[in-house]
Amino acid sequence: MNWMRNEQGESEIMIRIQKNIKLAKYTTFHIGGEAEFFAKVRNLDELKKALSSAQKNKLKISILGGGSNVLLPDNGIKGLVIKIDIRGIKFNGSNIYAGSGEVWDSVVAKAVSKKLGGIENLSLIPGTMGGAVYQNIGAYGVELKDVLDSVDVFDIRSSKIKKLSKKDCRFGYRDSIFQKPAGKNYLILGAYLKLFGDNYKFNLNYQDLESYFNGRIPSINDIRKAVIGIRRSKLVYPTKNIGTVGSFFKNPVVVVSNFKTLVSKYPDIKGRDIGGGRVKLSAGQLIERAGWKAKRSGSVGVSAKHALVLVAHKGAKARDIINLAESIQKSVKDKFGIKLEPEVKIIT
Repeated sequence: MNWMRNEQGESEIMIRIQKNIKLAKYTTFHIGGEAEFFAKVRNLDELKKALSSAQKNKLKISILGGGSNVLLPDNGIKGLVIKIDIRGIKFNGSNIYAGSGEVWDSVVAKAVSKKLGGIENLSLIPGTMGGAVYQNIGAYGVELKDVLDSVDVFDIRSSKIKKLSKKDCRFGYRDSIFQKPAGKNYLILGAYLKLFGDNYKFNLNYQDLESYFNGRIPSINDIRKAVIGIRRSKLVYPTKNIGTVGSFFKNPVVVVSNFKTLVSKYPDIKGRDIGGGRVKLSAGQLIERAGWKAKRSGSVGVSAKHALVLVAHKGAKARDIINLAESIQKSVKDKFGIKLEPEVKIIT
């Protein structure tokens, strides 16, 4: 354990700054080299101190959340890696505030326990509250933006806290302002959600959920249990010996005319009308039809449960995952003319 020190050797900030920390243990892929410097921050003051230290020592800043949607480089990261661990969940009627470091599924579980609806379809998605906002997570017909009111951020440039509205966040499919140049200086501190109490109309407009309940009217807790059961039956979750980040690729979106052309060649291809003359395809089905499901190449492979999930076995490197992903992309492009884009943030 080391302290960041100034030129006189005195402690510059009262926050623990560690050197040469292996990042693999902080990611669900279990992949990643060392951070030159590493700090875990639990509140705004610690975040400010960590940023100040990096600026004074002219260190590049990298932010790490739950590590469940990122692939870190084998050769590590230079500068200071700041792991956001700002916790806390507060309720105000049907409204909820959660710190960016709060485990996302804990947020869902506590909301459901209070019989508040709106995020039960997003149960068991790995990661933190901050990652949920950053990625605009979605599952079973629901996206985070559907319930998000606003986000508290720390602006590195002005050193001030700002509140961004839903509109300010520029949400898209697995996208937000935080992934764009316009939001590169915003660090997510926490988010406000507007949930639903009495007379809430459940979102069961998804085949898996429709089949599960088969016309039966569920409770919010029933839906959470169903989603957890369905996800566990279809997806691989990280263990001591297997790393994964869940869905590796985004489901591609095509215009209706392209979808019709695709169906004329492959009648069983699935597509979901999302409006605006667009259809969302199943990346997992395309990958499976291209012959990748359950395939293994050395220490990496494709899940036998779901072709959208790439898995890393012991000894896997980031380059192994990247090579596998690129091979899958080429195969799907050659067969279907569809370009797959990673959902995972790949840091090189």
